[in-house]
Amino acid sequence: MQKSFITDKDMEFITEKILANANLATTWQGYVAKTDIDSIIEFEYGLDIQWENIDHLCTDGIVLAAIIPDQKLIYMNESQKCMFVEKMGTMNFSKAHELGHWILHVTEQQEYEQLSFGQSDRYFCRSNAKRMPEEIQADMFAAAILMPKEIITGAISDLISRKRVVLRDLYILKDSFEVSISALTNRIRALKLLYIDDNGKIFMNEAEALGQLTLFDY
Repeated sequence: MQKSFITDKDMEFITEKILANANLATTWQGYVAKTDIDSIIEFEYGLDIQWENIDHLCTDGIVLAAIIPDQKLIYMNESQKCMFVEKMGTMNFSKAHELGHWILHVTEQQEYEQLSFGQSDRYFCRSNAKRMPEEIQADMFAAAILMPKEIITGAISDLISRKRVVLRDLYILKDSFEVSISALTNRIRALKLLYIDDNGKIFMNEAEALGQLTLFDY
């Protein structure tokens, strides 16, 4: 029986198993071991990555990448290559997002049910994509596989143990993971490792942030 919902716990299990099968780190060893997403895509799943202008796939946003399941092919948009070169984190997240579609919505896995939302000849990642269930899940997958829970938890705990965490620390950390700052802060928020307000100010937790607001009210 197919299902249309997957828990955060299930997603961590799925991505950690993939990383372990690829002999990539899943635990904190005192440093960030970045995920080689290209290696997983090409050698673990036999998918090819090609560059081609795919702007025609969508008329209501910028297409970043697409997967054509029956060709086992991930296209990276050639028209966005300059942006990808400048923002390596966005490129890695786009690749991981498309791999998430392949694993969660296309292939049948033995350890968990196929999370299919219907047949499609392509899935693509857009800059302003509507948050359909399969897009949310592909984003969840990308975040979990690029920033494994135990590794990012260890990295943040290490920062907290040494000093007060500031935004500059997160920019250094996002470069270590090779992700964007938005992907990193979203992952930190999802795991409740820190409380980051809409202005990018960092607190140890929400209670501390509310306490600061209370001080300013007087």
